[in-house]
Order: sequence, then C-alpha cells, then structure tokens
Amino acid sequence: MRLLLLTAASLVLSAALARAAEEVVVVVSDKTADSALSYKIGSEIYLDAKRVGAIYGGQVYWYAVSGRVQLSLRGRTLQFVVDSDKASAADQVMVLPAPVRVRAGRAFLPLSLLKSESFARWSGFDARYDAGTRTLEVERRGTVGPLRAFSYKGRTRLAMVLAPGTSYQTSARGVQTLEIVLPYGVVEGEEKVGLDDGVVSFYAVKQEVAQARVSVRFTQKGQRWRASELADPRRLVVDVYASGVEPPEETPADRSVVAKSSASAEMPRRRVVVVDPGHGGKDPGAIGARGTKEKDINLAAGLELARVLRERGDFSVVLTREDDTFMPLSDRSQKANDLEADLFVSLHCNASSNHRENGFEVYAVSETASDPEAERLAAAENAVLELEGKNPQEEAAKLILLAMTKTEMINESAPFAALVEREIAKRSDINDRGAKQAGFYVLRGTHAPAILVEMAFVSHSKDEARLGSRRFRRKFAEGVAAGIADYAHKKGWLE
Repeated sequence: MRLLLLTAASLVLSAALARAAEEVVVVVSDKTADSALSYKIGSEIYLDAKRVGAIYGGQVYWYAVSGRVQLSLRGRTLQFVVDSDKASAADQVMVLPAPVRVRAGRAFLPLSLLKSESFARWSGFDARYDAGTRTLEVERRGTVGPLRAFSYKGRTRLAMVLAPGTSYQTSARGVQTLEIVLPYGVVEGEEKVGLDDGVVSFYAVKQEVAQARVSVRFTQKGQRWRASELADPRRLVVDVYASGVEPPEETPADRSVVAKSSASAEMPRRRVVVVDPGHGGKDPGAIGARGTKEKDINLAAGLELARVLRERGDFSVVLTREDDTFMPLSDRSQKANDLEADLFVSLHCNASSNHRENGFEVYAVSETASDPEAERLAAAENAVLELEGKNPQEEAAKLILLAMTKTEMINESAPFAALVEREIAKRSDINDRGAKQAGFYVLRGTHAPAILVEMAFVSHSKDEARLGSRRFRRKFAEGVAAGIADYAHKKGWLE
C-alpha cells in the first residue's frame, strides 16, 4: 500500500513538473545543443542536474538515499547536498545562490549557480542567461585568444590575447608550418580558418590535454616570420611575410613605438567605413519565436564589427547608431555621404514564415532583385519607411533616378558583397545562402559601395539561439572585417 502511495505521489510530482517545465535553449561555444527543461521555485530557475553535467561535458551522480549530488568535470568533483545552499570541492566550500532541490526523483541545480563567479572559476566556463529568450550560453573561460588575422600587402599578422602568466613557445615545423604551443593554455573554442591570402594558407587552434596549440600553414616553403609581444592588453603577435619578403630591421625605438600604438601605424589616408546596425528604437525589426529583437542583435554585432575594424588600425570607423535609437533610413545613408564614406555595411537579421529557412546572405545594392526572395526581403526592410511617414513606392522611385547617376558605385557593390560572403563562410559555421542583389532603400541612397548583411534567421530556432551568442557574433564580425580588408586590398587602399 505504501509503495502504491509513493508511486502515485511520484506520478503526481512528475505531472506537475512537466506542466511547470519550460525549455531553455542551450548554446555551448557557439554551437546549439539539445535544449534543457527548467522549472521555477519562486524567482529561481532550476535545471536537471544530469543535463547540466552533459552541457559542461562532465558526469553527474545522484545518490537518492543520502541526498547527495556529485558533479565530476575533468578530474575534479563538486559535492552537493539536497536542500543545502553549500557545496564542497576538495577543501573549498562554495556558497550557492539557492539550495539544490529534488523533484519527481530527480536532482535539480539552480541556474544562478552556473552564472556565479565561484562556479565559473571551478568549471572553467562562463555562463550567461537571457531570461527574455530563455537562452543559456556556456563558453569556455580561456587564457588564450581569440586569435585574429589581419592581411596586409606581403604580410599577415596573427594576434592572440594572452592572460597574465600564460607562457608560449614558437617554432618552425618543417619548412612550411609555424607552431605556437601554450603550456596549460585554455582556448575558448577550437577552429580552423582558411585565409588563403597569398601569405598564410590556414591557421588552426586546438585544445590539447595540458596545453593549447596553434598551427599556421604558410602558402609557400621557407617564408620568414617574427613573433613579438604587445601590451594593453597583453597579446602575442606573429607577423608572417610573403615568399621573398624579408622582415624589416627592428630597433629598440621601433619596439617602443609598436608597443604603444600596436598595429595602428600612421596611414596617409584612412578609408572611412560606416557600420549601420539596422532598425532601433520604436522599430524592433524582426522578432524571433523566443522574443529575440533584431534591433538588439544588429547593435551588438555592429559594435563588435567596429571594434574588430578599429583593432586593425587602418580604417576610420563610424557607426550610424551606438544605442537603441530610431534612425530613419535616409539619415543613415546621409550620414555616410556627409562623411564621404568609402564603404557602407548595414547589419540585419532575416525572418521567414517558413521556420526551416536558415543561414546568412550578403546583398549588394541593385535596382533588380536577384530572385523573388531577395525582392521580398528588400520590400520588408524598406517597409520601415512607413514608420517615418513616407511612401515606400514614392521614395523608391526617387532613388531609382538618383541611382542612375551612380552606376560605378552599384557595380562595385557586387564584388564587395562577394568578398564579404566568402570570408564570413570561412569563419562561421552557418549555412551560406550566397551573395545576392536587391533594391534596399538604405543602400540606394549611399554614395559608396554598399552592402546589407543578413546574419541569420531569428525565425529559425537554432539561428536565433546562435545570434544571441557573443562568440558567434565575434566570429561573424571577423568575417565581415576580413571581407572589407580584402576589398580594400584589391582597390589598393592598404599597404
């Protein structure tokens, strides 16, 4: 009889838990993982302990009789006790933001624990939670990186931020590969990026058991390279020179200047790049199924792209907006024109009634759409004109006449878009929908080669989750920046 009562009680609790449960989207190091079920007690959100173990790549053991939960991760263990707000790891006691709970025979950990600094130090992972979109992002807390690549005429620079105390060793492997070994170094994530810039074929970042390793493959045998260290922030810089190019003579005075100014040597004229985070203010743009607002993603990505371009040191970068402000489309292009911009990049997120549609695409300005979908998208983006009290058809007609005088700018936009699309595809593990053309209003009014980048679909569950990932946005921004640099090289703007 008692067994029947316990079974019945367990079934009731399971049913109640199922009703109260909500799915949490999980993104681990830029990759979407299986979602996790959560439930709330008061204001605290709880996740199944076993699911937490899987998210972090560890194991969870639940001892129901003693009421203990053990999380094992890379040879370390953290012990919890049900209904207690304390946990122990070796001789360390960790105070939890909320106690461990048991529901329906399962142990649950408070989500706030994952976000805490003490757990981040123990696990080696940072966790961020967006309550609006119910998205949990978990990212390895690295001591190395991220690695950035900057291509110049006859030279490629690789730069990596290093945490204090991180050591490194550089050495040639064979006649065509450079290796950087960082003992006890931890990278945020592994990657392999094909540069193919005439100097470096590709670089690969790999996490090994007790070290991190970076391999740089040259395009030809016998190329020269030089490693140095810069400060504020501390970073390792490796300059790889094209075949036949000798590293310049370096003097103590040169090193002093470089340490202060990093890669930002004085240029005869810095080309102006205007970065336009789409939508803003009263115009949220597209809204995802989990509540992601396009305007917020566009702004975060725009700020990241501006930061990456400024780190290069050879472009003047201006944002059309730097906060949640509504800005008419014509004001965006006018700002670029007033600055005599050399390039214009507008960042957006896509959406579709077909929730299977996913991936990124790059658009060049054109009076004729490359396909019906491109025409639909341009019409959707141009509909913002109605918020400005303008008639989209009338405004489009005015700009068609204007665009007839800007044939060169329109012709230049297509190869610019193709280069950006290619570089994004190299760095971001997301479906590449290609480079296309359409009559976007914000591009038509700009007197410079202009492109519009649709980073991903907020209407697609995995795309929406990845757009909320800082690592994804950073890698995407690096791809756009590399495409901008490629175009600048082809135009002879960069040395």
